[in-house]
Parts: sequence; C-alpha cells; structure tokens
Amino acid sequence: MFGYVTPLTPELKVKEQLLYKSIYCGLCHCMGQRVCTESRMTLSYDVVFLVLIRLRLTGEPVTFGSSRCMASPFRKKPTMKRNPTLEYCAAAGSLLAYHNLEDNAKDHKGIRGLASRLLFGMAGRLKRKAALPDLDAVLVTKLKALAEEEASDEVTVDSAGTLFGELLAEVFAYGLEGAKQRIAAEIGFHVGKWIYLLDAADDYDKDSRRGEFNPLREFDRESLRCALTLELEAASRAMSLIEAGDADLTHLTENIIYLGMPHRMAKILSPDTDMASDT
Repeated sequence: MFGYVTPLTPELKVKEQLLYKSIYCGLCHCMGQRVCTESRMTLSYDVVFLVLIRLRLTGEPVTFGSSRCMASPFRKKPTMKRNPTLEYCAAAGSLLAYHNLEDNAKDHKGIRGLASRLLFGMAGRLKRKAALPDLDAVLVTKLKALAEEEASDEVTVDSAGTLFGELLAEVFAYGLEGAKQRIAAEIGFHVGKWIYLLDAADDYDKDSRRGEFNPLREFDRESLRCALTLELEAASRAMSLIEAGDADLTHLTENIIYLGMPHRMAKILSPDTDMASDT
C-alpha cells in the first residue's frame, strides 16, 4: 500500500535533490542500525515524507556526513546523520512494513499469497526491534477496526479510507505535543486517506481479475480524482500551519504535496492506465 508519496524530481533544484537523497540514505542506514538489516529492504518514500514533516515540526538540527552501503560499495554518498527524528521514523516505518506484510499474507491467494506468507514469516524482527509497543498497540487496534470494516457489507472506500487515515495520523503525531501534534495528525490523516484511495484505484483491475477484495464498488475516475484532490488540499492546509523554518525542507514537502502526489495520481487515473472500464 505504500510508495505513492514521492517528489516530482524534475521540479526540484539540484541542492533539494541532494537533500532528499541524503535523507533517504540516512533513513536507510538508521533502519539498519536502529532496527535490523532486513528493515532496510522495506524502506519507502512515504516514510521519507514522514521524516520531512517531523523535521519541519520539531525544528531539529540536521547534520550530514558520508557513507558507503551495499548499493554504493565503492563511493561514499552524502548521508543525513542519525538523530531522534530519523530513529523514530526508522522504527515507525518498520512497524508499518511489518503490518503491511501481515495484511498481504492474509489477503493474497495462490502463489502470491504463499510468497507473502513466507515474507511475513521472516518479518518478526521488524516488530521486535522497532521497540515501540505503545504505538504498535494503537496500530493493531486501528488495523483490527479496518479489517472489520473491510469485511462488512456496508464498507465504502470512504469509510475504510477514514480508518486508515486515522492510523497514519497516529504515526505522524506520535510523541509530539500541542499544536505540533494536531498539525502532524491532520497531515497524517489526509495523506493516509489519500494513500488508501489511490491504492484502491491502482489495484482495482488486478483485484477484479483475481477475485480479491477492493473497497471500490466501481471505478469512477472523476469521482476518485475529486476525492483525492480534496484530501491533498486538506493536507496542504494543515502543512501551511507549520512555522517557517528551513527553506529547503519546506520546498521538498511542498513539491511532494503540490506536484509529486498529483503527478502520481494523474498517472494512475489516466484513461491510458490498464484499468477495468469505467462503469
């Protein structure tokens, strides 16, 4: 379900691209150190966005170094150094990945389901090493409510999306206080709902072919485009409440909300995309 929250790279300045890559690499290294090596394989762009929002809200100083990794064993790359924001996001991202693997193992059938179950069987360390039991308890409660909603005859993409938005709001706001907590929760809620809606649209055709669950009863591009745009607008209003800070971090988050996510949405909702025909 993750991987939709990305920047529109051609519209970034060179220094902003470098900053984004440095944060991505720093998060990857931090996941390996803070959680476990396996967690690095679950890194998603959505968690990088979480890092960006939390950095803007906390105003935490950011420092950079350089390091090598398996993807670049011979040349060092600029890398954001570990700090409390990276450590939290590494752990929270690992928890989300664990529960995503668990959900896939339950939902998928056949060879795809077997592969998902095998992957989930090896994912226990993600949850243990994340060591955020209170957040995990909240996620379990929210995911149980979401599973019950998805199993209901009354389920709609809006009702299920709202529950997923509430889940991501908890992740964004965890450990923050006051106005920062409220802003983070609002951004997390609307980005989470946007992800759920777009994922349902993205999976609609293959779910229909495989006879698997999809919360969309029909694929109406214009209705989906309107609903997704409303979620982005709400997320952008919440983001505008963050106090002014580092200009490059601000430009990165604005690029993602105003350009990157709409671009991804347009590609998935394009009539040229391989989807079931509109009804």
